[in-house]
Amino acid sequence: MKKKLAALFLAGLMLAAVLTGCGGTGNSDSGSGADAGSPEGADSGTSSGYRIGFSMPARDQFWTSMQGVMENTAKEKGIDFAVLDANSDVATQLSHVQTWAADGYDAVIVGLCNNDSAQDVLNAVGDMKVVFVNRQPNLDVLKDGEVVYVGTDETLYGTEQGNYLGNLFKEEGKTDINVVLFMGELGLDNVTKRTNSAKEALAANGLNVTYVYEATANWDRITAMNLFSQFMGSGQEVDAVVCNNDEMALGVIEAMKTTGSKEVFCPVVGIDATNVGCASVQSGDMACSVFQDPVAQGEGTILCALGLLEGTEIEGLENNYYNITPQLVTKDNVADFIK
Repeated sequence: MKKKLAALFLAGLMLAAVLTGCGGTGNSDSGSGADAGSPEGADSGTSSGYRIGFSMPARDQFWTSMQGVMENTAKEKGIDFAVLDANSDVATQLSHVQTWAADGYDAVIVGLCNNDSAQDVLNAVGDMKVVFVNRQPNLDVLKDGEVVYVGTDETLYGTEQGNYLGNLFKEEGKTDINVVLFMGELGLDNVTKRTNSAKEALAANGLNVTYVYEATANWDRITAMNLFSQFMGSGQEVDAVVCNNDEMALGVIEAMKTTGSKEVFCPVVGIDATNVGCASVQSGDMACSVFQDPVAQGEGTILCALGLLEGTEIEGLENNYYNITPQLVTKDNVADFIK
């Protein structure tokens, strides 16, 4: 009898262990109501189950800001989101895309290292949907339900810069001016468009412009600071400095502040309206910037990717182009752009 009772007791313990292992949630994280397969903190009601990769062309403040917005938006939608930095190398970027395609990702977001590599990206994507962002490919590669672009007409940035300086010099009664121009990475479509449109807008405003120094500083603050310091050593007069982004403009400003007067002695204009750029505009060091909206671009990429994956209409998408309008940022309105 004792043996039978012991056997029954042992069987009861084993049954309880099996039930606990199969169905009990206890205090484990997976029992909180969230989908265990979703990113941490994602609501099970919004979990999409999609996997999306973002290949960043190179890391700077603007791209890092956009990455943060993408990550937050993806988390809200329950998307498994991966980010890799191509460090300005096309081959590295293509390897990102190939890896995600082989791993069965659903979509890829690409900030092109080189605008001309868009077709190479498309050759590597397999069945993934594609969202190009910020650096515009040839629009011929866009395809209904498959490939879209999120960004801004790059010519508008340079146009805003040129119009701002045109109005400034008109007020001063100047028509002949000397300009220094700092460009991003040569060969990129956005560099060409920002540079040429700024020149065209200055000319359209009736200014006779002599470009006393043109150089590429590769979007980099330190490079621009060093190059402008060398230029100042020439003793050449300059009335304005036009830069393809805020980081280079900030480098020019820092170089000016190393002079005897430690003053910004002519207008310096940038593009992006990053946090540090806006702070410089607010202090009066940078004359203006042009807002390139990382929030709208970052959110737009995720919304477009989801729309492509789910086959739903994407509000704001026209001819596979999700266009975001830039805004001029001056001391008068910079408070609206400071986060």
